[in-house]
Amino acid sequence: MLLAMTWKVLPVFCLHTQYMICIIKRIIMANNHNKTLSLGIIGAGDIVSKNHLPVLSSLNEIHINWITDIDLQKSQSLADAYKIPVIELPEDLHKIPPTDIVLLAIPYGARKPYYNIFKGHNTSIYVEKPFALTLEEHKEICSLFPAHRIACGFQRRSWGPTQLIKDFIKENIFGELKKIRFELGNPASFVGLADFFSNIKLAGGGILLDVGIHGIDTMLFCASAQNFELISSKMIVKNGYDIHTEAKFIINKKLNCELLVSNVIKTTNQIEFTFNDAIASYSLFDLSGKINISPIDKDKTPSLSIQNNKSIMPNTPFQTFYNHWSHFISGIKSNTANWTSAHDSFITTELIEKIYKESKGKNIK
Repeated sequence: MLLAMTWKVLPVFCLHTQYMICIIKRIIMANNHNKTLSLGIIGAGDIVSKNHLPVLSSLNEIHINWITDIDLQKSQSLADAYKIPVIELPEDLHKIPPTDIVLLAIPYGARKPYYNIFKGHNTSIYVEKPFALTLEEHKEICSLFPAHRIACGFQRRSWGPTQLIKDFIKENIFGELKKIRFELGNPASFVGLADFFSNIKLAGGGILLDVGIHGIDTMLFCASAQNFELISSKMIVKNGYDIHTEAKFIINKKLNCELLVSNVIKTTNQIEFTFNDAIASYSLFDLSGKINISPIDKDKTPSLSIQNNKSIMPNTPFQTFYNHWSHFISGIKSNTANWTSAHDSFITTELIEKIYKESKGKNIK
C-alpha cells in the first residue's frame, strides 16, 4: 500500500522539484542581468580615449574599477578626464586587481602574458584587433576562455550598414549575392601609423593586419562564410611592413571576392556587394553610414542612397561601440556567445594568415 502511494506521489514531487529548479534558475539569470560588472582597462591609446571610454562611461552595466598603461602619464591623464581610478602597471602582472571584465587594448605583441593571468581570475576579456597572426594562435587563446567570455574588437560587425547588408543577403532582397570587393587606402593614408609601426614585433604586421582586417572580417561576416579558397595574392613590403596587398578568394565554394588594401595607389575606399539585381556599397571608414544602391539594369530602376535611417542604426562610432559592448555584456550575463566572440572569427585569422604566407617570396622589397 505504501509503495503504491509512493509511486503516485513521486511524479508530482518530481514535477514540483523541476518547477522549483526552473524558478531558481530564472531568479539567478535575472540577478545576473541586473548585476553591474567591474571593468579594468589595460591601454591608454587613441582607441581607448576616443571610443571605448566614452561608451563604457555611459553603460549602466559597467563600473570602471581602474585603468593602467605602461605609460603612467597617459593613463593618469585619461583617469583624470573620466574621473576613474588609475593604477600603476605592476611588474608582476599577477598583482593586477581582478575584475569581471578586462579591456586589453595594447599592441598585439605585448598581450601574450596577460591571457593566462585573466583565465586564472575567471575574467572575461575584450581584445582589440588584430587578435592573432595565425589560426593556431587564435585557437590557443580562445581555448583559455569560454566563447561568451572573450570578445574581439571587430566593431564593424555591430555597425548598422553591415547588419543591413547581412539582412539583404539573408533575405535575397536584391537576388543572390555574386561578388564582394573591398578597397581601402591611397598614397596619403595611414601616415599616422608611423609610430605604431616602429616595432614590427609589437605591431604584428602592416596595414593589412591593422586596418585591412576590418574589410576581410566584414566580407566573411556578411556572407556567413564557412570556408574559403585563396586563389591569388601579392604584397608590397617596405621595411618589414606590408603597404600594398591584392588578393582574390572564393567564399563558400561559389562567392567571388577581391581585396585591395594600399598605401601606394588610390582606391575607392568602399566595400561593394554585387547581387543579381543591384550593387550595394559603403565605406567602412568614413563612418557616414551611407549605403549606395545601384541597379544592374539602370534603365529600369534609379539609383538610391540610404543614410541616417532607422534601418541602419547604429550609425555613429559611439553607437556602434555601444552596440558591440552591449552584445558582449549580454553574452556574458546569459552565458551565450554571439558575433562579438573571438570564437566566431577563426576564419578571419585563417584567411589573413594564408594571404601573408601566399605572398611570402612574392614581395617587392
